[in-house]
Amino acid sequence: MATVELSIITSGKIPGGIKRDIENIFRDCYRRFAPRVPYKVEIHVVDRESNMRALLKEDKIRLGIATSGDEEFICSHDAWRGYPRVICCLEKLAKLDRLARPGAIRHEAAHSAIHGSLEYYIFRIPDDCRHTAVIKGLDSPVLDQALYYVSVAVKAFEATRFLVQHDFIACQFAFALSWLQPSGQDKSAWKAAQTNRQAKFVYMTTLLKPTLFAHPLLALPRSTKGISLEHQVQLARRMEELLEHLGGAEQNRLLQVANMLVEEATEDTHKNVDSAMRQAMNLA
Repeated sequence: MATVELSIITSGKIPGGIKRDIENIFRDCYRRFAPRVPYKVEIHVVDRESNMRALLKEDKIRLGIATSGDEEFICSHDAWRGYPRVICCLEKLAKLDRLARPGAIRHEAAHSAIHGSLEYYIFRIPDDCRHTAVIKGLDSPVLDQALYYVSVAVKAFEATRFLVQHDFIACQFAFALSWLQPSGQDKSAWKAAQTNRQAKFVYMTTLLKPTLFAHPLLALPRSTKGISLEHQVQLARRMEELLEHLGGAEQNRLLQVANMLVEEATEDTHKNVDSAMRQAMNLA
């Protein structure tokens, strides 16, 4: 197996043992992922959410990156410099259950292996989607924001699928159950978005990420090693709780779109994002 050039950069008060644990998780993943591994990975371990936000903001300004939303992730992955970079925030990881923390880090390791170059961060809106947007009265900035959320959702699905294929299952159930938590803010945001078609469309696309992230786990046969019926029942119930504020009609529409995305999914990320964007237009 080719050796991965792994750089660990710390910011703030980072115990040496935690730095070593994170490095070991990545190296173990790459042993399992071989031969599909990146040649080089840069891992930033930061102590506080504020440090993570500052690091992302500084880099976006320097590189001219216009996307937003990744500041809210537990860990962040990008390839803006042509190779994978992961930011792990200890303050955010500490909010997860103990068994979920390595699951979150492995999720980023999967991204670094399958989405580790700049091409996976540059997507275009299909012409037919632009035509549909005009008919539905969606502005270009709204369409661009939706494309970002759709691409994030597709890559989350692909990362979970990749981890399941490499038998990282129990940790992904733990990560999903710890991360996917309904909140009062979701209900408030939905209530505000319902009165505006464009805001409603963008909000619905944000829900594609948790829905698609969980799908490979929920689709596993119950005889699969590393899971139990209880795992899947808990995760299915959690997804219901996460989406119930939408109401039956909108919830069914979202799930239909997600299921179509999965049915059409290939191993080609760009094809998947194009297909997902076309399906997502049904949410407008």
